Amino acid sequence: MEHEVIHKTKYVLGIECSNPSVRGVNRGEVAIAKLRGDGGLGFIGSMGLSEDARGSDGLMGAVDALCCEHGVRPADIERIAVSVGPGGYTALRVSVTVAKVLSAAIGCGVVAVPTAAVAGVALAVGDDSDDAVVALASKNGKAHCTRVVDGEFTVLGVVDGAEVTGCGAGVLVGDEHVPAEMIDAAKNVGMEIRGIELTGRACLEASVGFGEIDRGLLTPLYAREPDAVTQWRALHG
Repeated sequence: MEHEVIHKTKYVLGIECSNPSVRGVNRGEVAIAKLRGDGGLGFIGSMGLSEDARGSDGLMGAVDALCCEHGVRPADIERIAVSVGPGGYTALRVSVTVAKVLSAAIGCGVVAVPTAAVAGVALAVGDDSDDAVVALASKNGKAHCTRVVDGEFTVLGVVDGAEVTGCGAGVLVGDEHVPAEMIDAAKNVGMEIRGIELTGRACLEASVGFGEIDRGLLTPLYAREPDAVTQWRALHG
């Protein structure tokens, strides 16, 4: 007697909490999508983390609420896509830690999605200007920048306005903390200035271009070392 094969719907969970400064009234967003047979995703829904959400408890609460809302069980999650930065140190640590813990508990895969790729999703939708620089983790007149051209990414690193304008891109994308001198330099060469968009849905969409990795290798992408480390190095050599 042949046994009937039961095909269960599988899902992908997206976590985008990399840059709280971008979020406005919420501190991040989680999203869920169905994993199609062709490897593509069918977006289902998302949920923001409230302004008073703190640490892993707030993120785990949002994941639980989103899954309950759409009837998704932990065993149904095939992989977790997480925006790994650059961004805020605490936000990235919490996001990556939650993704690793959930992956281990569920037994699902993980995908590390550079935050510039998440921002790049919005740039590619209905827009003729697809050559842009995404500026993240701004500090001391510089920002961690990535050039996005036709969906391809080139990391420029932590650079100043002159290096941004010298790459030839037509758009500068960033949050309210992008250095004023970088914005002025961009405007002087005719670059368009746009606000950055980072959503759970964009994290899911961007994740399609990246393969799963060993959860032990999942780490935040920091633009620079933490201030505490820099200060310790200055004191102790």
